[in-house]
Amino acid sequence: NRDPEMATFRRIHTGLCILGALSLAAAQKQNCSNATAGDVAKMNAYWCRAMTMDCFATMPAHAFKGFTKSCVANFDGTAIQGITAEQIKEMPGDSFAGWQSNIEYMGPACAGFTETQAGNMTEYACGAMGIDCFTAMKSDAYAGFTKECVGNWRDNELGGSVTAKDLAKMSPSAVAGLNDHDVSSWGVECAGFRKSQLQGMSDEACVALTPDCLGSISNKTCSGFLESKSVTCQGIYSMCGPNAAPSGVLSSMTFPIIMLVIVNAH
Repeated sequence: NRDPEMATFRRIHTGLCILGALSLAAAQKQNCSNATAGDVAKMNAYWCRAMTMDCFATMPAHAFKGFTKSCVANFDGTAIQGITAEQIKEMPGDSFAGWQSNIEYMGPACAGFTETQAGNMTEYACGAMGIDCFTAMKSDAYAGFTKECVGNWRDNELGGSVTAKDLAKMSPSAVAGLNDHDVSSWGVECAGFRKSQLQGMSDEACVALTPDCLGSISNKTCSGFLESKSVTCQGIYSMCGPNAAPSGVLSSMTFPIIMLVIVNAH
């Protein structure tokens, strides 16, 4: 270790390694900026996993048309932070079936999601989506979500991120996947609900709707509760609409009390 020549050799060797790594990174960045959809389609799992943030950031949006389900499944979570909404838009719908927990790191780029892409997401990936992604998404993309996907959304990730316009785009079958944690913090967003969506809402979601939420739903839309197959949801009708119970009344009710109201209503 004290040999001056050995110490010099090590310094030179380390320097060359660093230069080599920098050259490799520069070469990768250059290759990424010139990539085509055809090039991307030929990438194997190793190269998909080796993609860096810089590579994604410099890759032309049209090249993203070449990504496959198997390639997406190998994306590094940190690296995908370099992807933009414009690039996401170009990805084939079926490639979205490849997203795993790595989608957790995606934020503003979710603004590029399309209805078809959202419809291809697995339950596992849906459960990994974060609030930044929901906030960035365009309303039209919500039309693609399935009941299975919605049923796996993280508890309370939707508070303050989903709008009335977003809800209006969701299919009735997707709304059936909402649970009590999903809706418990909603207020004026509920103005986006449609009659057909309320008809299939689950019991646990119905009883978790807040007074502010129910008060934001129009009288006409509220009739969807009456047409529900669930006795529990039918009982919510009397609390729905602009003339619903004042804020705080429902929130202090326990489930047994709500059930008592429902029974008395019949």
